[in-house]
Amino acid sequence: MNMRVTLAATLVGIVFSTAADAATFLFIRDAQTIANIGQATTPEDLVNPPLTAAGAQQALELADALKDLDLTAIYVSSYQSAVQTIAPTAARFGLTPVAEPAIREWSFGDGTTPLDNAAVFAMFGEWISGNTAARIAGVPDSESLDDLAGRVVPAYRSIFDAHKDEDGVVAIVGHGGSIGWAMPYFAENVPLLFALANNLRNTGIVEVRMDSAGRPVVANWDGIAFEIEEPTPVPLPASGVMLLAALGGIGALRRRVRAA
Repeated sequence: MNMRVTLAATLVGIVFSTAADAATFLFIRDAQTIANIGQATTPEDLVNPPLTAAGAQQALELADALKDLDLTAIYVSSYQSAVQTIAPTAARFGLTPVAEPAIREWSFGDGTTPLDNAAVFAMFGEWISGNTAARIAGVPDSESLDDLAGRVVPAYRSIFDAHKDEDGVVAIVGHGGSIGWAMPYFAENVPLLFALANNLRNTGIVEVRMDSAGRPVVANWDGIAFEIEEPTPVPLPASGVMLLAALGGIGALRRRVRAA
């Protein structure tokens, strides 16, 4: 299945709230980088890699997949792969992405220390067993899961609080770890083991909405739907309902995503 079809299928599975003044948040992983395919040759490219040619194509397909949404704001990691991933979408919508350095990718060090795969897998094993303070052994600059969440989640909450009562869609463009691994600390309905077992593919999307208690919750994890308790729309007075009906406004309150 090609990337365009996969993105379209994911977006068709996203069901947007019909209540006015309730934003939808799309957390989008960056497209394929040279580090993803083992072509990074310098410490700089390991830590902050650019997109591959395939990744650039994925970015174009992402813009096509999002084109029918009511996208109102874009936040982006300071790493170049995220910036390059959302550039075609930003250009299409005429939006200027807001750089948010705190949502950059999980740190495995400065790229100068060779990574021992056994040590990395051992760290993941510690996380799965509940020791989320574990880091890569022998790499003092690597982040634990607690470190990552402590850096990323406050930024997510700030973005959520700034837009949660607005109508429209907000895109947050980051990375596999900074989105997927940190999401259970931000959205209470995602178990950590689920997040660690369901890594996001390149340009994979996690849809977050506000539940009836005003909390961020995942509604869709890259095509996997979650059940959530939606906020109850405030009813209009009878006169207001009649006015909206006369103007055709009720139909405008229901947004549909057309398959790309």
